[in-house]
Amino acid sequence: MEQRTVTPLTRQRAVMTMLVIIDALKSGEAGVTYTDLSTRLGMSRVNGQGLASYLTEAAAICAEQGWPNLSVMVVSRESLDAGQPMPSDGSLSDGFFAASGLTMASVPAEQARVRGFDWAGVDLGALE
Repeated sequence: MEQRTVTPLTRQRAVMTMLVIIDALKSGEAGVTYTDLSTRLGMSRVNGQGLASYLTEAAAICAEQGWPNLSVMVVSRESLDAGQPMPSDGSLSDGFFAASGLTMASVPAEQARVRGFDWAGVDLGALE
């Protein structure tokens, strides 16, 4: 497995990101927009590109734990409004999907895995 260098702050914010997504799933949300995620993290001035390191680390944590990739639930407003939540097209260019092993074509299946997973038994506090 490739060794990553992640700051404690990035790790903490990745775990916070995962908590936000899990809470959204529990509330029945189809996805969380980049803007909503920034707001829920208390970082309303951060755009989608500014969230990339947290989403990448969240994906890595999920992979290490054998969990579905929660970060695929962070989606563009346009796709959410259209009823087909998908991450932004820019996610392909920033290396996120390459790092996570996903392609845009595989995102819907991964989203289904995320929705079907029992997140209630996951202790994210132990990851910080």
